[in-house]
Amino acid sequence: MSVIELRFVRQAARLAVVASSLVLTCAPSTEAQPLPRVEGPLTIEQAVELARDKSIRVKASDADSRTMDSMRREALASFWPQASANGYFNDQRMAPNVYTSAGNTMARNYQVFNADQTRDGNLTLMYPIFSGGRDYYGYKAAAARADAARHMLKGTELDVAMQARLDYIAVLRESENARVTGELLRDVDERLRVGREMFEAGRAPRYYLLRDEAELANVVQMDATAHSPVEMALVALKTTLGIDLASPITLADKLEFTPVALSIDEGIRQASDTHPDLKAAVKQREAAAAEVRAAYGNYFPQVAVGYMYDWAWMKNRSWESQADGLRSSGNNSEGYSVGVVVTLPIFDGFARENAVKTAKAKLDKAVQSEGLVRQQIAKDVNQAVLLLTAAEKSVEASRKGIEQSDEEFRIVKQRFGAGRGIQLESLDAQVMLTRARFNAVAALADYNSALAMWLKATGRVR
Repeated sequence: MSVIELRFVRQAARLAVVASSLVLTCAPSTEAQPLPRVEGPLTIEQAVELARDKSIRVKASDADSRTMDSMRREALASFWPQASANGYFNDQRMAPNVYTSAGNTMARNYQVFNADQTRDGNLTLMYPIFSGGRDYYGYKAAAARADAARHMLKGTELDVAMQARLDYIAVLRESENARVTGELLRDVDERLRVGREMFEAGRAPRYYLLRDEAELANVVQMDATAHSPVEMALVALKTTLGIDLASPITLADKLEFTPVALSIDEGIRQASDTHPDLKAAVKQREAAAAEVRAAYGNYFPQVAVGYMYDWAWMKNRSWESQADGLRSSGNNSEGYSVGVVVTLPIFDGFARENAVKTAKAKLDKAVQSEGLVRQQIAKDVNQAVLLLTAAEKSVEASRKGIEQSDEEFRIVKQRFGAGRGIQLESLDAQVMLTRARFNAVAALADYNSALAMWLKATGRVR
């Protein structure tokens, strides 16, 4: 390697390092951002909005949406003139040689150099006049996919909103279960106190006292383990919300029964109008249809206009002479060229035919996918209505169960305290009351969960 070549390589390396530094400086940070910290009471609607704003799933889907929108703008490039400036320095021992623009530059320039030494400056412009509709329908497909990505973002927000509701309800469910266990602990402790007084007064046998003490130890263990599911449910909720797991949040809402009017036909109609998953599927089908039409564009003539301005300095060693004591320094030339190129594809090894078949197959898949989405929406709406109907009946039944069990426990407790009842009656009544309380919590949680599924099935965040 010569000294000049070595210097050139070193200079190119320095330029590459500088370019890389500029790219790294201008590029956005790729490090993971810390999760936000939230404090204080949180309602279920605030949790939904927080999830839509902070959820990592939503942020990832938003990045996909922005990617597809950039690809839509990329598809517009076919409608703009393409220009490139090119410079050539050539020293050769064999002619002619063909040189072209470096990299993937558009519009590409090609030069044929015949002289031994050539210096050339060139400006090339190209503009497509007709592409058989390939560029137009390619843009329509890109635009439809960008719209589909926006609807997919809305669909992700819808999924995250439902998950936030379900996780919020799960925390309420576990918290209520822990409360029921705490009430059971207080009841057993009170029964043990009464039993101890009765034993000391000689009104109850010792095995009553031993049974109550064993029952208290069992309930204490239940109460200790009842708080772990609450913390686990809180971790799941914070993960869905996209916040720091150490955030000290409290839930402001309670499990409540709010009756809603249900109609399968109305739910399907509303979902057909608003559900983002269906809108995304429709746009995907439109994009696939546009791609079929774009594939047919390869059968039409392709027309483009080109303009080129060129300046060149050329020198051949055969031109050198000592005539009159002078040496020729070479020839200069400059000028422009304008032309129209028409290309009619004739045969390309059946590439066009297979491209059309591929596009049609993708269109058929998009049509079937849209049908699956419609089918899934109808299924989700029907299931949500059935779950809500069953949960509503369960809530009503659990309310009656609590009223009856509470009254039975009150009567049995009074009888036992007065010495007219036996311990087994008290234990059975307490077990029934505790079971009724757990059933009521489960019924309310199931109802609110089914309501969250109903909102998602009909394409609504709230």
